Amino acid sequence: MDEDEPLLVSRHVRESHNVKNHWSKYQRNVWTANLFILTAILFAARVAMPVCAAAMAKEFGWSKAELGAIMGSFFWGYVTTQILGGYMADKIGGDKVLWISSLLWGSLTLITPRLTHISSSMASTIVISSVTRVLLGIFQGVHYPSMMSLLGKKICETKRSLPVGIVTSAANFGSLVCGGIGSIILEQHGWEKTFYAIGVFALVWTYFIRTLAAKPRQTIISIEGMARDTRGVEPHAVPWILIFSKTSVWAFVFAHFCMNNCFYILLSWLPTFYHEHFPDEKGWVYNVVPWLMSIPSSVLGGWISERLIKAKWSVGATRKTLQSVAMLGSAAFAMLLPFCPGFPSTILCNGLAVSLHTFHHSGVLVNPQDLAPLYAGSVFGVSNAIGAIPGFLGVYLSGQILHTSGSWTAVFAFLTVVNCAGISVFVLWGTGKRVV
Repeated sequence: MDEDEPLLVSRHVRESHNVKNHWSKYQRNVWTANLFILTAILFAARVAMPVCAAAMAKEFGWSKAELGAIMGSFFWGYVTTQILGGYMADKIGGDKVLWISSLLWGSLTLITPRLTHISSSMASTIVISSVTRVLLGIFQGVHYPSMMSLLGKKICETKRSLPVGIVTSAANFGSLVCGGIGSIILEQHGWEKTFYAIGVFALVWTYFIRTLAAKPRQTIISIEGMARDTRGVEPHAVPWILIFSKTSVWAFVFAHFCMNNCFYILLSWLPTFYHEHFPDEKGWVYNVVPWLMSIPSSVLGGWISERLIKAKWSVGATRKTLQSVAMLGSAAFAMLLPFCPGFPSTILCNGLAVSLHTFHHSGVLVNPQDLAPLYAGSVFGVSNAIGAIPGFLGVYLSGQILHTSGSWTAVFAFLTVVNCAGISVFVLWGTGKRVV
């Protein structure tokens, strides 16, 4: 018998086993709905501090610099658990990691007001709040890698884009809900009640996710599993060297990094852009309307992706097309912002920029599940850790450009150059085929 035959048989058995473990249509819909709500609550917890920032700063006497340091400390924790979250999801299951992490960050959100009031000293409140934000980042850092690992293992590639598009659209939905309802709670009942409400909802949905994860599943003992046991090889060892020796993996990581640079610059600097150009306009309009437009576009991107694959487009061509729309479209409309003649046209361009950005959810964001379906969580964890760097580096560089040149056109040109570099690399060296 040919020496490669056992490997081929083993891989065939493994893939057959994975197919039998895919969710049914009903399970897929139930999990998609629950993950959407959980992700929305996760982002509500994340933006609770920015929503309550002015009230908290006034109560505790924080300066803008101190407030910025407190809010920015989230990313220092967020970066640290991306890889660990993906690895643990691939090893013990993304569903388990999700409910454990939501129990932790939900509980932390619930007790944040109590922790902040431990001391009346301004210095102490700064330290406590910063540590709380770092811990929130640590606990939430495992969410996306775990969710991508779970979706990659439980949904086949031809039906994966739409659920991913729906679930990832929850990020903007959660931010909008917290910005809207959270602001009302803040004004009528105080900032503490905003944290209490989000914390309670997080723990309630943790119970639902835990219940879903605990439902009995069909267990299949494969020939591969028995063979691995006899050889004493760990079933879930991640072949890091093999994975990151692939050019297509680095193309995905680089494109994700570049797209995140665009997202964080728009998220962080657009409010300042509006304040300078349209100081008399209502803040809730430019802080809500563009991001509201992005929710249906994320779902639309997933729907288009599924239609293209059903129309016999290759997975690689589909991913590259959606990613090209995301990176080139968002850059083009961002470049138009300084030249818009009025507030309505600026809102439209802003909305189109962030809406087209969401096509990224059906492009590069699902690519780890194509490249390495058994290790999608680990691969996504690495890429998301690297992709978090623009959260402080890209935003910082944009601030330096503004400080030096005073030109918003230069900022959006910087964003455009990075986007063009990212899509060029992905189109040239990316793929939708399995490489590991």
